[in-house]
Amino acid sequence: MKIENVKTSNIHIPLFEASPGQFWCILGQNRSGIDSFFSLLSPDHAKIPEAKICLPKDMGIFSFARQQEVFEQELKDDDTDFMDRLDPGTFARAFIHNPDQYTDMIRAFGMDQVLDQGYRQLSTGQTRKLLLLSRIASGSQWLLIQSPFDGLDKAGCGQLDLALEHCRVCGMGILAFVYDPGDIPPSATHIAVIENGHMTFQGSRQDILPKVFELQGQANFSADVNDLKPAETAFSQDAVPGKMPHSKELVRLEDGHAGYSGRPVFSHLNLCIPAGDHTLVSGPNGCGKSTLLQVITGDHPACYRNRLWIFGTRRGTGESIWELKKRMGIVSTDLHRNYRVAGSVLDCVISGLYDTIGLYQHPGPEDEKKALAWLERISLADKAEAPFRSLSYADQRLALIARALIKLPDLLVLDEPTHGLDRANRNAVLDFLGQVATEQLSTILYVSHREDEFRHFFVSHIRMGN
Repeated sequence: MKIENVKTSNIHIPLFEASPGQFWCILGQNRSGIDSFFSLLSPDHAKIPEAKICLPKDMGIFSFARQQEVFEQELKDDDTDFMDRLDPGTFARAFIHNPDQYTDMIRAFGMDQVLDQGYRQLSTGQTRKLLLLSRIASGSQWLLIQSPFDGLDKAGCGQLDLALEHCRVCGMGILAFVYDPGDIPPSATHIAVIENGHMTFQGSRQDILPKVFELQGQANFSADVNDLKPAETAFSQDAVPGKMPHSKELVRLEDGHAGYSGRPVFSHLNLCIPAGDHTLVSGPNGCGKSTLLQVITGDHPACYRNRLWIFGTRRGTGESIWELKKRMGIVSTDLHRNYRVAGSVLDCVISGLYDTIGLYQHPGPEDEKKALAWLERISLADKAEAPFRSLSYADQRLALIARALIKLPDLLVLDEPTHGLDRANRNAVLDFLGQVATEQLSTILYVSHREDEFRHFFVSHIRMGN
């Protein structure tokens, strides 16, 4: 692989070379040009005058875009409407060419027990491991991987690193793109750093690693929360801006259980979240963390089969899910994947006031003003009129976080919200959540694998799957 004389408005690379048997980690913050470099290595990249780009023909590519393509294809193939049960989706083993040849690696990934489950029955972390296995088993001699460790628990990260080291030893060339210095794979042999569209450092791991941790950067997501409080009309009748009484119980689940196609994901779970008790949920991939949140938000049918109370109302007693969701703000991988409608970035943020995917009514000037203030906080004000889907994955994620926060809801449900974000943006988001917690403007229910996200404002910590 050799790249010479690349110069565009987003990226400038005079020379970059990688050889089989090398494991390159490409490090860059969001909007540094790292995503432009990733796109440059795709076989269908746009032609650049005077540039010389020599790429391997058998590149196995794993990206956020590829995950979305698989998800949308699974939606197209969903036959639930023609069956007497939920269609589980394509079976996991169908994604791996000759799975019998990769039994050791499949077992090392902890995926041997789920090969006969449907794609839509897998957790976010399991789908990432499955698609990575698919790329590794494809016979490609090169792997191009975007943010490989996002969505994986600690054990999964270790498994993936061992698998990638095995691939490298077998002669494969690997390029892994990461946004956080803490995510540099232990087995990477080389590191390249992208800043402001330029590859400022590149070379062996031992030469570059000491320079890396000087490049932390800062993002400005925090603000005076009083400046970002929504208008009263954004709340339901019994929810007003300002401090919430701690005696108010938002969620209660007694002996909770949920699963798919008769297979339990979690059971015998008791949960109580009073207002102000910010709660962290952690646990290994596949233990049911996201399913628990879907039960609470009403996006899993088990919400009607459980002894579950939301904002004091027993689910399944004729309540309106839309009235309940007026008091929730949600960020999740499912929401991100499902936000496939046409519309601007500004529309996306405003839609949080109406709890819709897309904007279907004309917003008032106060709504637009509030959304623009949020876009200013996440440095996306200049993209307000751009199509939401034209943004990078990380910027889409930031817009969805602003969408959830715009009304500062009673319950803020965040399922690994910092996917794809660099360290500066991740810390900025968590710092702002700390402000929200301090001011008691929302109660936070937060799922994360990352120990660097376990902040002091979490009152309760639920460890699932232990």
